[in-house]
Amino acid sequence: MSDNQPEIEIYTLTWCPYCRKAKSFFRSKDLAYTEYLIDEAEGKKEEMAKRSNGAKTVPQIFIDGQNIGGYDDLIELETTGKLNEMLGLEPVDLDQIWDLVIVGAGPAGLSAAIYGARKGLEVLVLSLSLGGQVIETDIIDNWIGSPEITGGDLMESFWQHTQKYDVQAKLGAEVTNIRTQDKLKVVETTQQEIETRSVIVATGTHNRSLGVPGEHELKGKGVHYCAICDGYLYAGDEVAVVGGGNSGLEAALDMAKLDSKVNLIEVGDQLAGDEVLQEKVQANDLIEIYTGHGVEEITGAKEVEEIVIRDTETGKYQTLSIKAVFVEIGLIPNSGFVDQLVATNQHNEIIVDQNNQTTVEGIWAAGDVTDIKDKQIIVAAAEGAKAALRVNEYLQLNPED
Repeated sequence: MSDNQPEIEIYTLTWCPYCRKAKSFFRSKDLAYTEYLIDEAEGKKEEMAKRSNGAKTVPQIFIDGQNIGGYDDLIELETTGKLNEMLGLEPVDLDQIWDLVIVGAGPAGLSAAIYGARKGLEVLVLSLSLGGQVIETDIIDNWIGSPEITGGDLMESFWQHTQKYDVQAKLGAEVTNIRTQDKLKVVETTQQEIETRSVIVATGTHNRSLGVPGEHELKGKGVHYCAICDGYLYAGDEVAVVGGGNSGLEAALDMAKLDSKVNLIEVGDQLAGDEVLQEKVQANDLIEIYTGHGVEEITGAKEVEEIVIRDTETGKYQTLSIKAVFVEIGLIPNSGFVDQLVATNQHNEIIVDQNNQTTVEGIWAAGDVTDIKDKQIIVAAAEGAKAALRVNEYLQLNPED
């Protein structure tokens, strides 16, 4: 740590993906930090709660003793430029014409970066965070060559591999629009405009919200979207998991492992996850299943206290006393910033051809943000590589004037 750098402290959990994102973010800026693992260091969980006014989500980040909040708060400060002011940093100069700008730093984006750099392209990666949805996955057992690896470890290895090449990356960058300007594309962020000869959109997906009263107000105060991240803080408490797909079933099982009583809520008439997961859930005495029930409201004065559910057949309301709600009801493509430029389907997925080309020349897309059928890590990585190879061919056929 340099003499002029503010003191950065991060309270984390061993397996917390958002903690990994925060640490990767600070490392990308060459900033040192002190990490406190609240599940290993005695008294740190209580210390974090005291210093952060009872926050029940990790990470909790402090700069020179001031609590700035969690990962989302960190990124908000970055996108507004306020973080650089707090840290005494100058904005990174990205004022040049790039060969390729990649939006997104998940498997598709980082794979594209590696393949683009290997072809000698000047590559810039812009992303709010590292890893996409993969970093929130506990155990991955279908990545070839690694029979069992965490999502965080896999994405950290992707990131380290990318750093071996001449790739410029800016984490904490929010892209708001892409437009065409003569033969170039202009990528607009919240802080600057960047010119490039080509773009690959690899922004993946984000968690779908319930859209019910109390959800937004109690986010981070009992309402969470990642049981792997924050479940530990509710060990032994009664909780609700909303969603009967694979993510919901896995979240319910994860919470049951922490001795929590789990109310699993699914609006459909039956669970929709894999049969093996359904069998595990149904055999677990700590999990009570409410199929055919929708969530009407989440209530609590300062943190979650109750969830109101409604039987979709009888219309009967029921109130459950809980400490937390984990929302696992699916994903939405992160395509909103380009959906007025390129064609999307009814699911807001970007439509691509066999070469990953969108409906706009000079713009490609790869990974889960596209309309490809198979939403798998290995497929996304392959699609990113393929898109970068097609970009290289395009740039060779369309040299600079």
